[in-house]
Amino acid sequence: MFRKAQTNSCVCGQTFPESHAYLKHTRTCEAANARSEKASAIGVSKLAQRLELKEKRKKDRADAINRAISTEVETVPLLERLKRRLSAGKEHQRGSNKRGRMSNQDSVSTDTLTSRRFQDFLPEGVSRLLSQYRNTTSASSPPPTSSPSIDPVPDAPARLPRIRLLMPKWKTAVNRFGIFREYRAHPGPSFIPDENVDLDHFVLQPPPGRQEPELTSEVELYSLPSIRNPVRRLPAPTVTPPPPTTGSQHPTNSKAAQAKLQDLILHPRFFSKDLLGFNSDKLGRDHRPIDIPSSSKDLPSPSTVFNVEGFHHRKLVDVIRTSLANPSTMAQVHLEPYKSLWQRPGSSSILRIYDEVYTSDAMLKAHEDLQRQPQEPGCNLERVVLSLLFASDATHPTNFGQAKLWPLYMAFGNISKYERCKPKSGLMEHVAYFPSLPDHVRDEIQRRFSKAASKPVITHCNRELMHAIWTIILDDEFIEAWKHGIVLMCADGIKRRFYPRIFTYSADYPEKVLLATIRNLGDCPCPRCLIRKRDIYKIGTTADQEHRKSRARTDDEARQRRVDLARGFVYGEQRVPVNSVAVENLLKERSEVPTRNAFSNRLGHLGFDYHSMFVTDWLHEWDIGEESYFEQHVVCILYSCKNGSDLIDEFNKRFRDVPPFGRDTIRKFYRNVSDFKGFAARDYEDVLQCMIPVVEGLLEDPHNTDICNLLYVMADLMSLAKLRLHTDTTLSGLEAAITQYGRLIRKFATKTCPKFETAETPREYEARARRTARKAAKVAPVAIAPPNTPRVDAASEQCQRNPDPGKAPKAFNLHRFKLHALGDVPTSIRAFGSLEGYSTMRSELEHRNAKTWYKRTNKTQTSTRQITTLEAISRRLQSINSAVNKILTTAERHLKRPEEPPKPFSRYEMASSTRKKLLASSLLRDHPGDPAVKYFWERLRDYFISQLRGVRYDGEDTTYTNAERHQLHIKNDSLYQHTHLRINYTSYDVRRAQDSISLRTACRDIMVAANDAKYSHPFWYARVLGIWHAFVAEEESGNVKEWKRVDVLWVRWFGFQPGTAGRRNNVRLDRVGFVPLEDDGAFGFIHPEEVIRASHIIPAFAHGREKSTIGHSFVQEPMGDYNYYYIMRFVDRDMYMRYRGDGIGHLDPLVRAPEPTEHSAPSVNSPTESSDAEEEWDDEMEALSLSEEGSSTDESDSSSMISEGSRDGDSEAESDG
Repeated sequence: MFRKAQTNSCVCGQTFPESHAYLKHTRTCEAANARSEKASAIGVSKLAQRLELKEKRKKDRADAINRAISTEVETVPLLERLKRRLSAGKEHQRGSNKRGRMSNQDSVSTDTLTSRRFQDFLPEGVSRLLSQYRNTTSASSPPPTSSPSIDPVPDAPARLPRIRLLMPKWKTAVNRFGIFREYRAHPGPSFIPDENVDLDHFVLQPPPGRQEPELTSEVELYSLPSIRNPVRRLPAPTVTPPPPTTGSQHPTNSKAAQAKLQDLILHPRFFSKDLLGFNSDKLGRDHRPIDIPSSSKDLPSPSTVFNVEGFHHRKLVDVIRTSLANPSTMAQVHLEPYKSLWQRPGSSSILRIYDEVYTSDAMLKAHEDLQRQPQEPGCNLERVVLSLLFASDATHPTNFGQAKLWPLYMAFGNISKYERCKPKSGLMEHVAYFPSLPDHVRDEIQRRFSKAASKPVITHCNRELMHAIWTIILDDEFIEAWKHGIVLMCADGIKRRFYPRIFTYSADYPEKVLLATIRNLGDCPCPRCLIRKRDIYKIGTTADQEHRKSRARTDDEARQRRVDLARGFVYGEQRVPVNSVAVENLLKERSEVPTRNAFSNRLGHLGFDYHSMFVTDWLHEWDIGEESYFEQHVVCILYSCKNGSDLIDEFNKRFRDVPPFGRDTIRKFYRNVSDFKGFAARDYEDVLQCMIPVVEGLLEDPHNTDICNLLYVMADLMSLAKLRLHTDTTLSGLEAAITQYGRLIRKFATKTCPKFETAETPREYEARARRTARKAAKVAPVAIAPPNTPRVDAASEQCQRNPDPGKAPKAFNLHRFKLHALGDVPTSIRAFGSLEGYSTMRSELEHRNAKTWYKRTNKTQTSTRQITTLEAISRRLQSINSAVNKILTTAERHLKRPEEPPKPFSRYEMASSTRKKLLASSLLRDHPGDPAVKYFWERLRDYFISQLRGVRYDGEDTTYTNAERHQLHIKNDSLYQHTHLRINYTSYDVRRAQDSISLRTACRDIMVAANDAKYSHPFWYARVLGIWHAFVAEEESGNVKEWKRVDVLWVRWFGFQPGTAGRRNNVRLDRVGFVPLEDDGAFGFIHPEEVIRASHIIPAFAHGREKSTIGHSFVQEPMGDYNYYYIMRFVDRDMYMRYRGDGIGHLDPLVRAPEPTEHSAPSVNSPTESSDAEEEWDDEMEALSLSEEGSSTDESDSSSMISEGSRDGDSEAESDG
């Protein structure tokens, strides 16, 4: 049932049964308007008296601040700003009293179906130019200083005091989104990468169809000296700039590649002298010996040396020098970290932003520690902390076979993640390729020790090999750079001293335990803290949070002493096995192992604790960890029911009926989801986002409700954790979501799961049976079959002989490390920025390059060496390509071919083709009596008249006379049809993104801004039926005016189910349904500018279809409309923030920050000045509250309802923008 209209009473005494009549009356009622104006006047007069007293007190402080600022900042008087805001709010109240209505099949409301005008704001960058101000003021005025406080160091001599410098804070202006920066050190950075960026910098992905610029002539290009210099080491020219991947576009060697090579050498402009001194700078090859313990006193030596070949690496210092020497890379490096802050528009609260590594707490602390260190003797260069982000992951370059690659990648945290995480950016450096322990090590152990290699010994050798490799990587040159920095000539011609610091290491759990030198799935499985397995289920509790802090792992002397003592038992005179009782007594309690950690040995004395670099790996710990584990167990529960096969069939059918969303956000589910066959991490994420409508109703209550609630909380947790931009508010919400997830997952494991006897799925059972049969076939004797005998699979035959007695039981386990790892997500974000900046997803994408290079090798034991050569060539071509592109984008723009300019900053993109047209009269003639075209002719002409006159079209409330309608002329009576519409919008993280609406697919649902005081839900929803443009003109005095193009969308409206809209605290999705076909407001026309975004709307399968209306209109689905649909708010991160609120890029046009001053000087703010600014905002908000207080005594007053809605729904208002 949808909500009916309620009786409304005005302050003048009149009563109206219908909302639209009441709203029309309040616009002209003198009593209602006089009351609102009186309340506003009282608030202004009271505040003016208070402001006069405060302005005197602040005058002296304002004068002192203005003297400290060299350039005067123009400010708007507070009283004028307040009056302006009050007047704007008053106009908003008068202009937005129309409230939309959403009805349903049972009852029809008579409110007006109109949407509030949506405004889109383009992203913008830093508004104040710190580098320009520093250059103009540093020579004339010394940096502001304060008296240092001297604290003696307890254990140091008295003549060496420790000086704590009080560095001034430099702040930028607040831009239109409320974002500003706070630099911690004077005189600020010498270079800001995003200081003067254009709007293209904020586009998340280029629109389809955009291509790289092509050159008109090879001769024109290579006749330029500026182009010849960057490619002087390239032997012969090419028609286009070299591709960034390899020299050949084909991944394998072929005759075509040999022909190209021959043409290259025989080219008349090829000179052999260009090859002199050419060096591909490929990865060096090395080997590393490891000590294998003998574990026997009968042998002469306690260990034997075994050399592991195939280690390829580059020196870290060389990687840093080569990367920063590239101008395109150096142009993106942030030299100084800063705090990114957000002041909510219309509010005095200031929140911290956590997005990049160079705005994180770890980077700020490292920078401050570096600046407090004494300068190098005789060096006054700018000192920069270079954040190193490592990632490694083993992969298979082929689908079949045993080939394996184990690359080590490195990236710079000083570069924005939006650039660094692009696969084609070339900003992920290949540092090394790890070798695996060869299988013939077992033969060597058998030969030397006369016994078979045990599993603990092989595991110990793997640990020793990993840390022997890292001892080579962390060489003396890198240690020297850590201490004293690396002096580099940067691309801007300025020398700087860079100090490398290791911040994060991203890897899956098996690699983490190797690097952390702990046991795999030991009693203390976490590499960051000493939690026991039996306590993991307490996730989200206060005890668990305190345990992570109090029992954190530390690389102290006690740990190092325990490891050395254990190694003495293994490699000393006692020669005990690595898993002996003596070793276990020392190390088992903390799950430690007898292996010296390379990070501790090389960097421990410099204050580096390697436990801090193991950050959350969301890909392996959630996507293919907790998330997939829960989804698979839900399938096991469905199988365990009496009619399990039928439930699984319905489960798969519903997933196949889920509509896709976006280009690749939610893909179509073609295969059976219950099999989880060939699923990647993104597939598990898609399943979770769409699983609530699918699972609903398959189980009986309370299990159905409990599982749906848990799925909602999991989707909420996932959306919060994967945000690209966090604030203090979202992190608090993330911690609350983890607490709620812990409570519900414990309830699921203890209440729901025991009610079902879950076991293996049929697919898991068959796979286990095949594995068992293969093992049995290997042991069984092999009989020689006669010739011409049909081939029979030995595993299948063995499986038929000895069938498995039954499916193995499968219980739900709460003692998993991946469950425990969720509790460290907020800590990682606060320390190093959002998860996307150091996720293993980036290293997984980089595997594509290595796999492509592998195809070009001979696929033998030397394949890794050949890959390193191809990687070096690719890196060289990438640098040449960057140099050429930089020149082409500045000096040689005239060489580009003309191309259609992209439109990512327009509100929408619609084609201009007139090939396919629809006659408006034919639509009415072809569907007589259809409710979809009942008012089509009248409302279409009303819409066109409103657009021509510049009047807002309000649906059925905007009507014109038939005479006016007949004076409207539609050129050729034609509506030109289109199948696609692209909606551009500014995302929550102030980036430019795009949605695509297609009439050829199911991606046809949209959302527009709502302005209905009866519902707290901020949006209305509709399904697009037609995308048209037409040329229209009005007739005046018998003459037709100039033709004008008008774009229009024909839509069918959804309506809310009562009690489901805007339920912030309820863990259920919002539910809507189509407005009845017979309702006058079921269909309408809107302008494409009104569309905020596309919406993902999934049928509520459990409530069935409305079969009674099948065939009533040609716009319905063939099988009929569903009774209800769910609004999927978790479909992507931006959509989630529009419902949650506090999206920085989701500006409300009525609540905005002041426009920035582009060239005003930065301020050196003291805590007192910040307090004054906060008091000013408090005064303004108090004035607004006074005015609202006087007008909110009567609940029936229309102005009070709107003011309360805008005051209480702060996040709702921001979501509208």
